[in-house]
Amino acid sequence: MPNKSWYSMTAAANTGEADIYLYDSIGYWDMTAKDFARDLKALGDVSKINLHINCPGGDVFDGTAIYNLLKDHKAEVETWIEGIAASMGSVIALAGDTVHIAENAYYMVHNPSAVARGDERALEKTKSLLAKVKATMKSLYSSRTGMSDEAISQVMDDETWYTGAEAVEAGFATDTTAEIEMAASFNGALLNQFKNTPQAVSALIAQGPAQVRFPSAVAGTQTQTQEAQAMTTTTSTKPAATAAPEVTPEMKAQIAADARAQFAADEQKRKDAIKAVFKGFDAHSTVMQTCLDDMDCSAEKAKDQLLTALGSQTPTPVQSYSLVVQEGEGIKRMKADAENAIAMRALGEKRTEGNELTGYTMMEIARILMQAHGQSLSGLDKMGIVAAAFTHGSGDFATVLGNIANKSMLKGYSEAAEVFPQFTATGNLSDFKIATRTDLGTFPSLRQVAPGAEFKYVSIGERAETAALATYGELFSINRQAIINDDLGAFTRIPQKMGLAAVRTVGDLVFSILLNNPKMADGKALFHADHGNLATKSDINTASIDAARVLMGKQKDGEAFLNIRPKFLLCDIADEGAAKVALESEFEVGASSKNNTTPNSVRNIASVISDGRLSGHNGWYLNADPVAHDTIEVLYLDGQQAPVLEQQNGWNIDGVEFKVRLDAAAKAWDPKGMVKTPKT
Repeated sequence: MPNKSWYSMTAAANTGEADIYLYDSIGYWDMTAKDFARDLKALGDVSKINLHINCPGGDVFDGTAIYNLLKDHKAEVETWIEGIAASMGSVIALAGDTVHIAENAYYMVHNPSAVARGDERALEKTKSLLAKVKATMKSLYSSRTGMSDEAISQVMDDETWYTGAEAVEAGFATDTTAEIEMAASFNGALLNQFKNTPQAVSALIAQGPAQVRFPSAVAGTQTQTQEAQAMTTTTSTKPAATAAPEVTPEMKAQIAADARAQFAADEQKRKDAIKAVFKGFDAHSTVMQTCLDDMDCSAEKAKDQLLTALGSQTPTPVQSYSLVVQEGEGIKRMKADAENAIAMRALGEKRTEGNELTGYTMMEIARILMQAHGQSLSGLDKMGIVAAAFTHGSGDFATVLGNIANKSMLKGYSEAAEVFPQFTATGNLSDFKIATRTDLGTFPSLRQVAPGAEFKYVSIGERAETAALATYGELFSINRQAIINDDLGAFTRIPQKMGLAAVRTVGDLVFSILLNNPKMADGKALFHADHGNLATKSDINTASIDAARVLMGKQKDGEAFLNIRPKFLLCDIADEGAAKVALESEFEVGASSKNNTTPNSVRNIASVISDGRLSGHNGWYLNADPVAHDTIEVLYLDGQQAPVLEQQNGWNIDGVEFKVRLDAAAKAWDPKGMVKTPKT
C-alpha cells in the first residue's frame, strides 16, 4: 500500500460489508472521482458500507460525484466521522443513512470558493457558478437538518465549525461516539485557508501530517489485525510524494479552469434550451437575445418572456397569435416506455417494440424522466429525487405510476367472481338526485279503434318507486420508500384489492335487497302475499319450483295476465347441488316413490345461480329475465361501471395518495318478476 492516498476501500470476505476511508483532500494526488467510482464498483456485491471520514474538503465536482455514487449505491451506507468532516467532506458524510461523529471530532460547513482570473465577464461567470454550487449544498444540508434555506445560508456564510455534540444537535449527525485519538493524516494547506479553524485542529496541523492510517477507530468496531479474515483491498495505486505539497498556483489555476469549463457547458445548455423556446418566433429575436444575455434567465423564464411579448402585440383583424407548448414526441415515447417497463414486471404485459427501459427499477425511471426534462438532480439523495419526480410540473412520473395503479385496479375489478351481473339489469343516472321510474306497465293491451274514430293517448303514470346514487370509496397511499425499494406490489396488490372491493360493494347492494326484503312504494315488503310473489315454505324440489313458476306466471297488470317466465333460480351455495338436480333431472325430484318415472315438469326452465351471501338465509328465489322485465337494476353515475382512481401528491404522507371512488345504487323496481320461497 502506498504511504499516501486520499481514500482506501476494503471488503471483508463473506461478510457483505466494506470499509471506505476518506483521509485526505478530495480529488488531489492525481486521483479523481472517476478512480473512486471504478474502485467502488470493484468492491462487488456488498450490502453495507462503513464510510470513515477524516477529511478537510477538496474538489467540489469530485466531491459531489462521490456523494452521488455513495447515495445511489444499493448498499446501506453508515458514516463514521473520526476526525474532521469539513467543506466537501461534510457533504460526502451525509451520503450515510446514519452519521456517527466522535465527541472530539469536528464538522464544518462554509461557502464554496474558487480562484478566478480574467475580465469582468469571466469573474461574473465564476460568481454565477459558485452561486449554483452553494444552492446545491444548501438544498442537501436543509433536507438533512430541516433548517431553512436562510439559516443554512447564514451558517455557511459564517464558516461554522460544529463539535460532535453540536453537529448532532443541528441535525447533521445522528449521534456521537466515544472520543478517539486524532491525527492530521492530511495536508493542512486547505485548513490554513479557513478563518475559523478551531485551536485543537490548528494544533494538529502544526504537528505536520502523520503517516496515513486507515483504522477502525470507532468505539465498538473491531480493530483490523494481521490475523483478521482475508480481505479484498482496493486502494489508489498511484504514488505521491512522501511530504504533501502545498496548494500551488498551478493547482489553483487548474481548479479555476475546471470551474470555467463546467460553467461554459452549463451556459451552453441554457442557451440551447432558450433557443428551442423561440423556434418559429423569429419576429421576437430581440427578446430571445435579451434572454440569452441574462445568465439568470432559464428556459421557463424565457417562455414567460415570449408569452408576454406575444400578448403585447396588436393583431390585425385577420390574424391572431397564440403559443401552444406541446409535449415532445420523445417525452411521450419515454413515458409510454416507462409505463410498459413497469407493467411488464408488475402485470406481465408484453414488451413494446423498441422499449429500451425494460428491466429498469422505478427509482431509475424517476431519474430518467427528470433528466429528460433537463432537471438537475445534483446534490439530491434518493428521497429527494423521488420527491422531485412527484412534484415536477410535467407530472410524468406520477402519471406513469397512476396508470399502473389504475390498470391493477381494473384488473381486480374485471376478474372478480361476482354473479349479480347475470340476473340484474344495468342503468345509469346523471346526478345524485332522487330518480323516479316511469311506469310503462299501465297499458298491457291496445284498445280497439272504431272505423273513422280518433286514436286516444295512453295515460303513462309514474310508479312512485325511487332510487338515488350513493358514493363509495377508500383512500390508500404509497410512500417514497416503496419507490426506492422498487416495491411493485404497492402499485399492484393494493389497487387490485381496491378493484375487487369495488365490485363486491355493488354485489353487496344487490344481495341486500334479497336479504332485507325492503318496503316498496306501497308500504309493503318486496316479497309479500299481497304482491303475489311469496310462495309456501319448501325446500328445492320439482313441486316447489313449479309452484313458484305458477305464481310468477299468474302476475297481472290490471286485468291482463303478464305470463312472466323464470330465467334464474337464486340460492345459497349449499343448495346449489339440490337446485341443479331439481332443474336438470329427467324425472321428478322429491316424489314419494323412489322408483319415480314421472317426467320432470320444470326441467331446464331456469339456470342456477348461487352466492355465499345467501348462506344461512331462509329462502330461495325465481327471477325473470331482467332485460324483459323490471326486477333488480344496478345504477351507475353516467353509466361509469368501473371504479375511478384519482391521485394527488401526499400531504399527510411522504409520497402519493390515491382515492378509489364508485357511484352506484341497486333498486328492485317491480315485485312481479321475482318469487321468494322460504325454506322449511
